[in-house]
Amino acid sequence: AEAAEGFELPGADLSGEELMVRVLPAQADEFTCASCFLVRHRSQVAREKDGMLYCRDCEG
Repeated sequence: AEAAEGFELPGADLSGEELMVRVLPAQADEFTCASCFLVRHRSQVAREKDGMLYCRDCEG
C-alpha cells in the first residue's frame, strides 16, 4: 500500500493535493545552463560566452 502512494495515475485529479518541496540555493559547484536552464555540475560546462555558461548536452 505504501509503495502505491508514490505512483501517479494518468488522468487522476490531484488538485486537492498539497506539494511539499524543499528548494536549495545554488551550490558552489553548480551552474545553470543558459540554453536548457537545467542546474548542472561545473564539470558539465562546455562553453562560456558573454558570461553565460552552456552545458555539454546543449553544445554536443
